[in-house]
Amino acid sequence: MLRPSIGIDWDDVTAPFNSIAIRMANEKYHPKEPYRMEEITSWANEGRTSVIKEFYNDPELYRRQIPTEETKRGIRRLMQIADVFFITAVSPHFMGVRAEQIMTQFPELPPENIILGSAKDRVHFDIVLDDAIHNILESKAEYPVLMRKPWNAKMTGLLSVNTMAEFVSLVKQIMKASTSKTEKITAPAVLALVGPSGSGKREITEALCGSRGTGASERTESGEIFVRPVNYCTEPGRYGHKYVPEEAFDRMNFFEKTAYAGVRYGTRKEDIQTLLDQGKFAVIPVDMCGAIAMKRSFPTHIIYVARDKEKLIADIIDSDYDTEEKTLRILSIDAEKRNRKICDYVIHNDTIEGERVSGAEEIRRLILLEGEKY
Repeated sequence: MLRPSIGIDWDDVTAPFNSIAIRMANEKYHPKEPYRMEEITSWANEGRTSVIKEFYNDPELYRRQIPTEETKRGIRRLMQIADVFFITAVSPHFMGVRAEQIMTQFPELPPENIILGSAKDRVHFDIVLDDAIHNILESKAEYPVLMRKPWNAKMTGLLSVNTMAEFVSLVKQIMKASTSKTEKITAPAVLALVGPSGSGKREITEALCGSRGTGASERTESGEIFVRPVNYCTEPGRYGHKYVPEEAFDRMNFFEKTAYAGVRYGTRKEDIQTLLDQGKFAVIPVDMCGAIAMKRSFPTHIIYVARDKEKLIADIIDSDYDTEEKTLRILSIDAEKRNRKICDYVIHNDTIEGERVSGAEEIRRLILLEGEKY
C-alpha cells in the first residue's frame, strides 16, 4: 500500500462535538451533578445526558468546534503519506458551515476531498477512522479503525485508537506491513502478542515468563530473558493483572491505555523500560491499539497469535466470563483476525496441553532462526 486513501470523520474524531454539547448543557442548566462525557455509554445516548441533543443544532456548538493542534499536526502528517478525505455526517442546515470549518482548519486540503453525508458505507477508502460502531462495522474499507470514546467502549476486537497520534502510527504500521520485510527479533524488545480471545496469549505469556506479571522483579533477578511487566486493570480478580479502582486508574500515569468489554487496562512506561534496560524481552498480551502504542515508544515486534476458530469459541465458552462478555468476544473473532495482516509475525497456537504451549515453542524457534539463542 504505497499511498493509501483515508477517510476521516469530523465530529469527536477530528474536532470535539459531544464534549462541547456537554459543556453547553452544564452552562445552561447548572445541574447539581454536572453532566460528564463518561455518562454517554451508547450511540443513542438515552440516559441523563440525552439533554445535550438539543444543542446539536445550535450554531454556537459549531462555532466552538476547533481541532487541537496535536490533531491538526497528525492529519498533516497523514497528508504527506496518504490521500486524506474528510467524510462527515451533518445536518443539511449546517453542511455549508461544516465545509467552511474544514477548509478553514485545513486550507491545503482540496475541496473535493470533503464528503458530506451519512451514507458512509457507499464510499470506499483503504482506511477509515470513525467513532460510530455502525459506521465501522458497515465500512467497505480494508482497515476500518474505531476512535475510542465512552459510547463505544464495550465494543471489542476492532482496530482502534485513542488519539490521532496513535492513528498516524497505525497507518504507518499498515503501510510498512504491506511493503517491507519484518525486522530481526533481538533483545531488548517488546513482544506484543495480539489475537482473538481464546487464542492463548495468556498461556503463551505464562509459558515464556512463568509469571502473572506481578512478580516481574523475581524473574528479572533469576536471569530469565522473557519477562512480563506489570499490567493494571479495573476489574478485581482479572488473571495476570493488578487491580486498581476506576478512580485510582484515572490518576495513574499510563502511557498506554485501552478498554476491552468494558474493562480498562493500562501499562506504565517505566515498568517496560526497566526490563528493556536489563536486556530483556518484555512479553505483553495486548490489543492492536496497545501494540501500536508500544511501537511508538519501544523497539517492538507485533506477533499475531492464530488458532482454529472452533478452538477459539470453545475456549471462550469454557471461560468464566459473564454472558455479555462471552458474546462480545465471540462476535469480535472475525474482526480481530483481520489484524494479522498488519502484524510483524504470525504464529500458530493450536496446542495448549498441560505445560506444552505450541505458540511459545514457535516464538522460541522464531527467535532462534533470527540468530538469537534463548
